[in-house]
Amino acid sequence: MVILEKSNRIKNIENKFNASIKDLLYQMHWSEDMKHRDIALMMNAPRPTLTRWFHYFSLPTQSCRRFTDQNLSSWLYKTGKLKKKPRYEGPDRRIQRTKGGLNVDFFKRWSPEMAYVLGYFAADGCMFINPRGSKYVSFTSCDREILQKVRRMLGSNHKFGVKKRHNRNWKDAFTLQIGSKEMYKDLIKKGFMPKKAFRFKLPPVPKKYMRHFIRGYFDGDGSITRGYFKRQDRNNKKTPYILTSFASANLNFLRKLSETLVRNINIGKGYLNKKSGHLSYSKFDSIKLFRYMYKGVSKEQYLERKYNKFQKAFRLIGAVA
Repeated sequence: MVILEKSNRIKNIENKFNASIKDLLYQMHWSEDMKHRDIALMMNAPRPTLTRWFHYFSLPTQSCRRFTDQNLSSWLYKTGKLKKKPRYEGPDRRIQRTKGGLNVDFFKRWSPEMAYVLGYFAADGCMFINPRGSKYVSFTSCDREILQKVRRMLGSNHKFGVKKRHNRNWKDAFTLQIGSKEMYKDLIKKGFMPKKAFRFKLPPVPKKYMRHFIRGYFDGDGSITRGYFKRQDRNNKKTPYILTSFASANLNFLRKLSETLVRNINIGKGYLNKKSGHLSYSKFDSIKLFRYMYKGVSKEQYLERKYNKFQKAFRLIGAVA
């Protein structure tokens, strides 16, 4: 196999320009802003061959965008014969044209809907890169209702996958899987990562949108239980109780969540069970939590099943929320 530097074609070019081929390519491309196509014409070589030379000598290449920008500043624009379109300053309206369609800019700007979906993703979402290098964002739930609402907020028409459970006591799970490098990148900026369960931290959510984020997380990894317990100091009288809990394998996340709730709605720190990974709140704090998460929110932004469980629990203790 002939070494490239010793080939006759390269020797002829170096003799013609009286310089080494590596220096020639670098100077023409970077100092004189010539495209690969123009350099290939000067050297009487095919353009793909010239590009391979750049790779062989490990020479950096300029992006095509730079040359495009140069064309936009040509004399036609300077003389006024052509006019540039005014720069659009409104919200980004790009849509990724995939099979299902998707608003790829959904996680770029804070809104009640974005904070809610972000909270739900923190609970029941994941992100991964497949063997081909494609980047995916995925949501999983046994409640098809919440995935339908998330899909509408994302502007997506992606189909749901179904994970069949072999155990009869377990429900089938639904999956919404979306391939998008843009959304993957935006979630990384928000502090998310693949295999986030033990490493995830509470993201810096603006105070205005924190209640929507917490409601989204609650719809994913939250629970409300109700019932009676006997108080031995009162003749074993049954007393109604309700308990609102947030679950996470990451105890630091639950601690930060507790601190945030103390600051925002002035409730107690709650009880953190380190073994089960649950942060729980009793009756009166549960009422405050409910009002904080659901006040003035439409049905499209919460899981109705858990909302109704709150209502049943409040009727049990005779409270109005």
